[in-house]
Amino acid sequence: MVTMQRCFFNRILQQFCSGTRVTIGYHGAAGRRSVSTGVPGVRERTLIAIKPDGVQRRLVGQIIQRFEQRGFKLVGLKMLQVWEGYKVIESSRMMVGHTNPAEAQAGTVRGDFSIHVSRNVVHASDSVEGAQREIQLWFKGKELLNWDCCDHASTFEL
Repeated sequence: MVTMQRCFFNRILQQFCSGTRVTIGYHGAAGRRSVSTGVPGVRERTLIAIKPDGVQRRLVGQIIQRFEQRGFKLVGLKMLQVWEGYKVIESSRMMVGHTNPAEAQAGTVRGDFSIHVSRNVVHASDSVEGAQREIQLWFKGKELLNWDCCDHASTFEL
């Protein structure tokens, strides 16, 4: 079943662009408390895929940098990748911007880098459930790292 879903997801991405892609993921666990911070939702994860046009245009580093600067923690990477953080799905959707680059605000990934709706550089999960489903398509459980980020206790202190 997972293989069929991965093939289907791959086919959808290939309809927009073909070639190498980098996948970044965030997985949702809203409401769960993190042992290190005690803040609900800090361990939420989602999947972000830099589409082939973003890879070809060498935007991977700049896109990764934006998520790191936002305070999210990279927890998996294959010429695919995964991020984790507080309300990461909602925040990443705002950072990525509108699907149609003509409607994406300047400062968003798509507003700054996208050329056309068929070349909009990234895919971002739209919900906790969607993120969980997409992450399972691309990563085995052991491929996601659980590590403590030295600044999370101070970054997410309420």
